[in-house]
Amino acid sequence: MVLNNIDRIEAPPADVFYREYILTQRPVIITNFFEDSSLRQMDTLEKVRTGLTDIPIQICPNYIAHLLDSTSADVQRMMNLGAYLDFLQAQPTSLDICAEYPTPQKLLELLPLNSYQDLGDGSDLYSNMFVAGSHNYAHLHYDADQRNVLLFQVFGTKRFVLIHPRETQKLDAIDQSNLCRTSGIFLEKMSEAEKTDFLRYTNAFDVVLHPGETIFMPMMIWHYIEYLEPAMSIAYRLGRNAYNRRLAELFRAPSVDVQSLSLLLSDETEVQSHHLEWLNRLEAVSHSFYESESDRQAALNYLCLMIRQQYLGLEPVKNIRELRRREAILKQVAGLR
Repeated sequence: MVLNNIDRIEAPPADVFYREYILTQRPVIITNFFEDSSLRQMDTLEKVRTGLTDIPIQICPNYIAHLLDSTSADVQRMMNLGAYLDFLQAQPTSLDICAEYPTPQKLLELLPLNSYQDLGDGSDLYSNMFVAGSHNYAHLHYDADQRNVLLFQVFGTKRFVLIHPRETQKLDAIDQSNLCRTSGIFLEKMSEAEKTDFLRYTNAFDVVLHPGETIFMPMMIWHYIEYLEPAMSIAYRLGRNAYNRRLAELFRAPSVDVQSLSLLLSDETEVQSHHLEWLNRLEAVSHSFYESESDRQAALNYLCLMIRQQYLGLEPVKNIRELRRREAILKQVAGLR
């Protein structure tokens, strides 16, 4: 049972959207965002197969499933969109996916952001696309780059589960260099009843996105996505403010501490009065360990944990994985002294 608990609205002026949704980190679905785009008319697989068949895309195995399964072979290949849709028709259970591929210019020209392009640093804006078949999914994770996302559904339907970073303690985050943005909770293996219980426990947002709709996903939010049928989406990853960009550049794979701290930097006025000192300190520590990446990461992880404790407080540990993570941080930094 889908909870269907994300509001649907018509596109407000950009300044209203920034104030009411970006600053508050509140997910929402915009029903008319690209209403003048010809891409809105290509709202079925058949129309896309006819009108966009020659668009080049990159196909790879389900990328997060691959990280969780060391025996998988991460083989990427290029093909045209039409050929990939034919492949899905022939092999409907395949988990091969087009994920995070840079959106071709031909599609970008059909989908202008207009005034919303100015919601962040325009030079930092970029777009990527997603195409996959029925039953594919994105395992529960959060993105590293601290960008707010507007994702437009071209055709097909997808289920989106979004969980706020304040619920991270309930999500059993995996602390490995290639998996630290990934949850140890496998929603894709749960029954619908189990899933519903878990979503209510984590105060999750849960909705089905339909063709022509655009979902706003706040930065660093946990998300799990199910392809209910073959589907295609185009995402705009909005430009970051200078402070989130600086923090993101310090961490290739940000920990849950960085996830929490990133939200403190979303309001630039608040940063100037309350948070610039610790951001400057993180950068200074990072630069002081330029000769050893492992020492740099250990020092930054410890400092982020301490800053998070100072500004946000640390919730009691709710799972053994989080306990081991904090113990490892303290052990690593002890070795630097």
